[in-house]
Amino acid sequence: MIAETIMHRQRLEVCMQNDETLDRAMKLGKERHPEAPQHHHAAFANSVQTLVTGWSGGFGGPSMREHWACRVAESKGTAGQFTFDNAVTAVEEACYGTLTIDHARMLEEEHCFDDAPGEVELAERMLAMHHQRN
Repeated sequence: MIAETIMHRQRLEVCMQNDETLDRAMKLGKERHPEAPQHHHAAFANSVQTLVTGWSGGFGGPSMREHWACRVAESKGTAGQFTFDNAVTAVEEACYGTLTIDHARMLEEEHCFDDAPGEVELAERMLAMHHQRN
């Protein structure tokens, strides 16, 4: 019984850390990028949470931006091993910057949903142009 109580408390602590990280990242994203769509804020908060806690999920997705952000971050460390500030630095551009062919490739390689309106269509056009050239 004591062991079960300790495990339950540990799970609650992990859940609280996840929620705090998500909320903190969402707030920071909205402060730094107030014009960005909610979809970008969700990708940012989810990505930061994954890098800090090792847990994924949160605010919908994963979108192209969230998938690409996590791939970019993989080159800088292991999920669950980042500080909050390092996670922010690792994924901010991927979540809020201009959509690139790298983002678009996530449509071909990953299951993506919860993308900002118009971004899937733009990514599909980018992919079509890329395939025509190659």
